[in-house]
Amino acid sequence: MMRIVFIGVIIISISVNVGAVGMGVSPGSVSFKNVLRGGYAEKTVMVSTSSDVPIECEVSAEGPFKDWLSYSPGKTFTLSPRSHFRLKIIVQPPDDVPNGVYDGYITVAILPKGGPGAGMGAAISAAVSLRSSIEISDLEILHYNVLAVSVKDTEERMPIEFSMDLENDGNVRLYPKIHIDILSEDKSSILKSVDYSEKLLLPTTKESILITIENDLPIGKYFGKVTAYMNNNVIMEKLLGFEVLERGSLRIQGKLLKIELNKIWVEVGEIVEVKAYFKNTGVLAAPAIFKGKATLDDSVVGIIESDEIEIPVGQTGELTTYFTPKESGRHIISGRVYFSKKVTHEKSSILNVMEAEIKETTTTIPETESGGIDIHLIIDTFLILIFIVLGFFFWKRRTKPIKEEKKESKLSV
Repeated sequence: MMRIVFIGVIIISISVNVGAVGMGVSPGSVSFKNVLRGGYAEKTVMVSTSSDVPIECEVSAEGPFKDWLSYSPGKTFTLSPRSHFRLKIIVQPPDDVPNGVYDGYITVAILPKGGPGAGMGAAISAAVSLRSSIEISDLEILHYNVLAVSVKDTEERMPIEFSMDLENDGNVRLYPKIHIDILSEDKSSILKSVDYSEKLLLPTTKESILITIENDLPIGKYFGKVTAYMNNNVIMEKLLGFEVLERGSLRIQGKLLKIELNKIWVEVGEIVEVKAYFKNTGVLAAPAIFKGKATLDDSVVGIIESDEIEIPVGQTGELTTYFTPKESGRHIISGRVYFSKKVTHEKSSILNVMEAEIKETTTTIPETESGGIDIHLIIDTFLILIFIVLGFFFWKRRTKPIKEEKKESKLSV
């Protein structure tokens, strides 16, 4: 009895541990259409986990096509904690398989610690099954798409590089054919041409290619006309502009992030601090200086310029200058950063200027500091006392003759 209970506890604990490991596969099914006998096709699914620890996984298949499948990077792989994993499923049917649709399942299972066949846990390990189908056909589909194409600016005597993303959406292996013409700035003449057909593109796959062209062009602006062909038919044509720059220019890059004012409301005559924030995005340190102007009603009312400072790679520097408005109104503070013979795009900020307030002035003796004796109060008090004494004195003199007059009148009576 105790032995049965013990085995039950072990099974429950293992089941709880497996249940706590979350795993998912997206999409929930995979199907392959129009696969040729002896051909090739591939699709990618995303395997994810919510586990807090790494887990080992194994891929297997059930159905008539199980021997046609392979997986990249392999039948077993490790899922990192709380991560996603791209699993590529590859189909390569034999040459003698009949046409038709073949159904089955592809299963992604979590292996117990210790790998395959590690004991009781292997029998109850978590797994996700994908319903799968493969259609075998003898109808050849020859086609590809150009998903993206681009060209970068380059330097003198450095190659011109065209990047392209291609997709074979057919079921036949093919070599895409690309033609590129380098045109003058006015597009009136072809300066260089190149043909490219070196990359083998397998069915259902996507590839990125890089086409390089030797560059002996002088500094200036040019255009690249890129044309993609399929069986001598044009499937894509695009015109792209690029520049040939002075040697070393592409290693020095920068960006004016913003222009910031310490105040946006000021009075006429008040000093305003102007800061330009410049980020060095290149691979070399760059000396930088901010040059700008202040405009009012579309008229330039001030020129501003910072000191030159060197901005280290990857850092943002503050280029500081000052402006004192002489008129009221809505000013626009704008400018650019000049660095290593290059210049940024212009940025701007708004400054609102008001008329200065008229403040009252006096000609009295300046006030004493807070907490000291107020000399004005002492003087005013002393003057008031003098006026009171004088008033009383004159009042006494005027009333005395009246009293003496009344006294004499009484005696005479």
